[in-house]
Amino acid sequence: MMASEEQEPAAQEDFVRITGRQFAIWKKRCSRRAKVIEKELFEEKSFSDSENEKEASKSSICTQDAKEDDKEVSQLPVNATEKRTLFHRFLNYRLPETIDPYSELTVFSLCFVDNIYLLYQVLVTWSFLYNAITIPMRMSFPIEVDANRKYWLAVDYICDAINLVDMIVFQVRCQFIEGGNFKTERKDTRKHYMKSEAFVLDTLSLVPFEVLYLFVGFHPVLRVNRVLKYHSFFEFNNKFEMVLDNAYIYRVAVTTCYLLYFIHVDACLYYYTSYYMDFKSPWGFQNDGSSYIKCFYWAFCTTVTIGNVEKPTTNFELIFQLLNFFLGLFIFSIVIGQVRDSVQANAAEEEGYRATKNSCIDYMEKNNIPPHVQKKVREWFEYTWETQKILDESQLLNQIPEKMHNEIAVNVHICVMEKVDLFKGCDRQMLYDLVVKLRPILYMPGDYICQKGEVGREMYIISNGVVQVVGEKKSQIFVTLRAGTAFGEISLLALGGANRRTANIYSPGFATLFILLKNDLNDVVKNYPKSQTILKRKAK
Repeated sequence: MMASEEQEPAAQEDFVRITGRQFAIWKKRCSRRAKVIEKELFEEKSFSDSENEKEASKSSICTQDAKEDDKEVSQLPVNATEKRTLFHRFLNYRLPETIDPYSELTVFSLCFVDNIYLLYQVLVTWSFLYNAITIPMRMSFPIEVDANRKYWLAVDYICDAINLVDMIVFQVRCQFIEGGNFKTERKDTRKHYMKSEAFVLDTLSLVPFEVLYLFVGFHPVLRVNRVLKYHSFFEFNNKFEMVLDNAYIYRVAVTTCYLLYFIHVDACLYYYTSYYMDFKSPWGFQNDGSSYIKCFYWAFCTTVTIGNVEKPTTNFELIFQLLNFFLGLFIFSIVIGQVRDSVQANAAEEEGYRATKNSCIDYMEKNNIPPHVQKKVREWFEYTWETQKILDESQLLNQIPEKMHNEIAVNVHICVMEKVDLFKGCDRQMLYDLVVKLRPILYMPGDYICQKGEVGREMYIISNGVVQVVGEKKSQIFVTLRAGTAFGEISLLALGGANRRTANIYSPGFATLFILLKNDLNDVVKNYPKSQTILKRKAK
């Protein structure tokens, strides 16, 4: 009591000190503004001078206010202001009418307020896993006794509350797609959820069979309906898998966990069978040592068909053992197959890359291609794969709709195209059409992109790497051009392709450039007469 009485005046003192400083800031600001207004009202000045003075005074007073406020605020307790901001943000947060379940999920960068739905699904998944793991254990092993039952019941009801809130607060707000359109009305989302299979499963999973505790005692089997919430686990699992860089590793780990869970359930059944036989059968558990570890060991050996367990003697034991071997072999083979498929799917692209590379090398060797050319081809394969994990970028982009392809190209290159002097003043839509015509090309170390005297028929935009404008010798460097720079645009306007390059452009390392051909420019610009006039004027 004494400690709380001492802390309460201290908190009040901090509050008074903070609010007092804020009042002082407000008072100083009012005083400065009052002086400015008084000066404007009572000093005689010309109209123009007074107007200039007003603007200057307003500017100076704003600057002075900002400086004084920063100085005063910097003296406030930082922790208090931060805690107050987060606390108020949390208190003022209100759930939207509907929630987009397809919103972006970023690993390790989730904000509690902005991603409360996705974070709450973590709690729902944790609740399902708790029920799925502990219910079989509590039904078989003597881990729930009178001494610790209150803790089990507390966690049980916390999980039930999490699932209930998920039903009545979040699931009824989840948007859905119907006829190609997002349904964002609250009444539509609620009706859609209540007609779905998920609603039926969620309702059945929360049927309170625990009321029978009053009549038959505490039996965890009455909570077995909680595992009907399984769809929420798979939903979150799919979303989490989509944001991982190496999803196949996570997929293999989850598949392995499925096998371990089956072994866990099998261990529970083995113990319960041994209990049913009063722990007297040599085949069953002998009720000595760590019961769960020994039963899990037996289930593991049986599931993965290792054997090395006691032989059954009775018909019941034989049937139980046969079913274990059969189901264990079936599930273990499925798990091994899924693990193999996951690893092969991840390595399929790399195997294709290696096959293409080896075929190209064989072709060059059969045709006696010079060694320095073969070396350059090998370097191209290795660099392209290491940087892009794909040999043909256009092949990947052609698999998505053309509109999305265009949006990607525009977002990547439009900023550079707008900075090119040649296209300044042209129609913006024309620039969008030109961006789609850009083609990527990789230059190797030592390559000349263009040489002095060549006929130019395209322009270049540097995507990655650097290039150099050099003289007759590569060591004579005039300027270095970096990513985002465009050059060679004048060649696009040359009549009859007679324009000659005026400099040597050299690539000292790996450089990825995008080229725009003159023919592509002509195909696009004919649809924009005004921009065509501007380009012709610049060509003169």
